[in-house]
Amino acid sequence: MMLPWIMQRKRVKISSMAKQFNLTEAELIEDLQMAAVCGVPPYTPDALIDVYMDNGLVIAEVPLVFSRPLKLSTAELFAISVMAQTALQLPGANKKGPLSTALAKIAPLMPSGAETIKVELPRTRFVKELLEAANSGERHEIEYFSPASQKRSTRIITARKVFEDAGRWYVAADDHQSGDDRVFRVDRIEHLTAVGIFDAIKEVQDEDLPWFSQKMPQVTLRVEPSARWIVESYPYISRVNNRINNREVVDITMSITSEHWLGRLLLRAGGGVKVLKPVEYRTLGKQSAQTILDRYKKTGTSI
Repeated sequence: MMLPWIMQRKRVKISSMAKQFNLTEAELIEDLQMAAVCGVPPYTPDALIDVYMDNGLVIAEVPLVFSRPLKLSTAELFAISVMAQTALQLPGANKKGPLSTALAKIAPLMPSGAETIKVELPRTRFVKELLEAANSGERHEIEYFSPASQKRSTRIITARKVFEDAGRWYVAADDHQSGDDRVFRVDRIEHLTAVGIFDAIKEVQDEDLPWFSQKMPQVTLRVEPSARWIVESYPYISRVNNRINNREVVDITMSITSEHWLGRLLLRAGGGVKVLKPVEYRTLGKQSAQTILDRYKKTGTSI
């Protein structure tokens, strides 16, 4: 998306381009440096993407690979068709918008019989209702299950934003029980009932969501395959896949609500998680285990 944009304009200030794509200048420069060494075989200078930076400007020329009409392979047509059908099934998708029009245009290019491909996504309950509530400001009563405490609670919320992250749906909401802004995982909401009270609608930006707030403590964890459920269960700010000693590990940076919460998470993960930073949390898992062991010793209960 960035390359066609900059190629159309030839030269743009780095600061202007970073603002256009919601990146920091450092992030943009890193992406452009990577793009400059990409291309097609035989990777000679005329087959590389011709983009460089000079005196605060991003300068781009149209390389040979972009001067030829784009021809999609059968595999690429299948992939685009499946991804487009998937996106159209997401809650809130415009079924008659540009994506639907593009899907109709590539349909004649598909091999014979390919039009029978149908994509069906698993439905997450209450996503549609919460999307409508975020637009109307209506309050709802929910029964929410917390796996950390293994308890259910009933509370009144006003949905402000519904979003998807790593295959999970979340709702950022005003929690009238605690008086705070909270983020709830939608598939843990067991009951949802409208209460007929409407609050003023307010705009919520991603950086305002409490789970991702810069004001909350953040940790970077190295997650082994045995604890991959952490990556799949909790929102994270960034993710890097690594291969160390023939093991596929994931480094994630996430916000935490408290040191106590992180300690319990490390206990559940056992040896499957290592704290990379901050340094003061690296021994938190052992400290939490020792605290529990000392408590059992004091009460005389066997483990």
